[in-house]
Amino acid sequence: MTNPATRKYLFTGGYVATMDGSLGEFDRGAVMVEDGVITAVGRADEFSALECEVIDTSGGVVIPGFVDTHRHTSLSLFRGVAADHSLVRFLPNCYLRWLPAVDAEDIYTASLVSALEAIDSGVTTLLDCVEAPSSRQHAEANLQALKDSGIRAFYCYGMSDGQYEGSGNGLPGWEARLAHLEDLYRFKNEHRLVRVGLQTSHPGLVPFDQTEREIRFAQEHGMLCCSHTAPFMHTGLHNGVQELADRGLLLPGHVHIHCTSLNHHEMGLLAASGGKVSIATETEMQMGMGIPPIRACIEHGIKPTLSIDTTSIVAPDYLAQMRLALQMQRLLDNDTVHASRKAPTQLDLGVRDVLTWATRNGADAVGMADRIGTLTPGKRADLVFISSQRFLSTSAFPLGTAILHSTPADVHTVMVDGVIRKRDGQLVGHNLESIRANANSALRRTMANVRNSRPEMTEKELDQFLLDAERLTRANLARAYGGSIDSCWTPSVP
Repeated sequence: MTNPATRKYLFTGGYVATMDGSLGEFDRGAVMVEDGVITAVGRADEFSALECEVIDTSGGVVIPGFVDTHRHTSLSLFRGVAADHSLVRFLPNCYLRWLPAVDAEDIYTASLVSALEAIDSGVTTLLDCVEAPSSRQHAEANLQALKDSGIRAFYCYGMSDGQYEGSGNGLPGWEARLAHLEDLYRFKNEHRLVRVGLQTSHPGLVPFDQTEREIRFAQEHGMLCCSHTAPFMHTGLHNGVQELADRGLLLPGHVHIHCTSLNHHEMGLLAASGGKVSIATETEMQMGMGIPPIRACIEHGIKPTLSIDTTSIVAPDYLAQMRLALQMQRLLDNDTVHASRKAPTQLDLGVRDVLTWATRNGADAVGMADRIGTLTPGKRADLVFISSQRFLSTSAFPLGTAILHSTPADVHTVMVDGVIRKRDGQLVGHNLESIRANANSALRRTMANVRNSRPEMTEKELDQFLLDAERLTRANLARAYGGSIDSCWTPSVP
């Protein structure tokens, strides 16, 4: 059978934003793709269309594919269920009611739907945070769905000390999960687009030595490693940045998700370590996590990256997240100027900045800056054509229109590794009606299971849940220091 990535394509006639500073942008540009690789970029009149499939991009914009650095694909069946949830209410529902209600077969459907929705909005690479799979079957169904979708992905298996495959809560369940992750790495990590990674147990919720073992495991196996870091304001939950730094466990390339409650010193520790930060603007705003740390990242020299998080809350529209992130930070910047009783005369951040966060920075965060993230000859062909056909007039600033005015309906073509996954505004290569029917059936089964599960926590139970989690976190993080700790009045030895 012919490999679909061996074809030769010419995207020509539209605005091309390469995101490569040495190449720049072209008002009427072209991108040549052959055998899955970008072979040339330049002015449209410099290219011949002989022996190419020509994709006319006139009036539109060609950009690198988006990189979503944090998405929970297994939650896609619960679309909108947490529209009015805080983080404190969301977490017990997610772990104790919703995810346990999803069968392994339906996890496959959920993850496939989520990956295809990502492609639909121009995402060509995603980091899938696979939250504490219920079983080996669940974990492997999620992984297979990513492979079948056609997206480029990092499957970051979520560690936890919950019961697993007949092993009880605590250390036995944790060890069973780590053993399964080892198997996934050894036997199911061969796919050219989907790689197995690791999401650590939530910091502080397992003994510190187990957190250390998780991070070292990822390091030894060369895995992408991520964690949900400091998403709670006014508590130390899910933090542990100082403890990790003191134990030499803040490693380069680790993707820290949210980071909304980190202080100046802790952000500095991430920056010094070479860590990456994933920001989920809308869920952070809704759920009481605090202000998305875009400006804090910029001030510390950390490259911001963007993510959807979960469609149980937000739409799977990555362009909408880009707009929200940019306009939120503009609002905060303008408010700083207003505080000095002045009117802003210029905007510090532009559409090229948010496009950088969504493409080049995202590629850097997942360790693929040398292969994707810019339209540079020699890189893999992950690219997006955003059309203006839906509009009644042409654009005076095509890139601005593409970023601030467009929706997934305007994403005309999506190419992943040289293979077209969306064409003429429609996903291709999948039976969408069958997937839709499977998803609807899966939702009915899952919600029936939820109705038969434990009830939602009351306000009093939520307060106690939070107190218990804080107590556990303090105890586990303290174990980073072993025995006694010197007095703060004892001078440190340089």
